[in-house]
Order: sequence, then structure tokens, then C-alpha cells
Amino acid sequence: MRNLTKEEFRTYCLLYAADADFNITKQEIIAIGAKIAPEDFIRVYNWFEADNDMDRIETIQSNKMQYINNDDEKNALLNELKEVFFADGVFDSVERSVFLMLKKLL
Repeated sequence: MRNLTKEEFRTYCLLYAADADFNITKQEIIAIGAKIAPEDFIRVYNWFEADNDMDRIETIQSNKMQYINNDDEKNALLNELKEVFFADGVFDSVERSVFLMLKKLL
């Protein structure tokens, strides 16, 4: 589990969404890159890749209390996650399941 800054937390969540189908596409990277500074993206991407799925969920869960304090913050992040899910033009059943899990987790 990692203690993340707010921007790192946001980036980590967006990467989790992009990797939902175990394939981060160029379109998803572009969608995330449009929102995140390149140096932050690279640093968090390396952490994300080093973590297994359980570590990723624990990292999101342990950091959410710091950065998701109300429904507006949760909905703003969920909307960003949706943008990543739809970036490659596909929102399959696996991605839908991951989105619903993140919605409950956050």
C-alpha cells in the first residue's frame, strides 16, 4: 500500500480504470495524459505496474478517505474514470464490472 498525494491518487485510479481489461490502450494513455503532468504519470505508472491487483485495491481504498470527502468529489472522479473507460471506444462487461466496483469502493 502506498500513501499518495491527491494528484497521485487520481492518477492511480485512472490507471486502474485503463487497466480494467488488462490492456492499457494508447487512447487511454492519451486520455489520462491530458489530465496529468507527464512526470506524475510516469512515476505513478511505474508504481502501478509494480503492484499486484490486491495492492492496487488496497492503495485506492486506503487513500480514498483523504481525498474523497463528499459526493461531489466522488462524482468528479467517477466522471473522469468514465472518460478513460470510453477513451478506446469500448466499454465491455469487464470494464463495467470494474467501474461498479470502483463506484462502491470510492
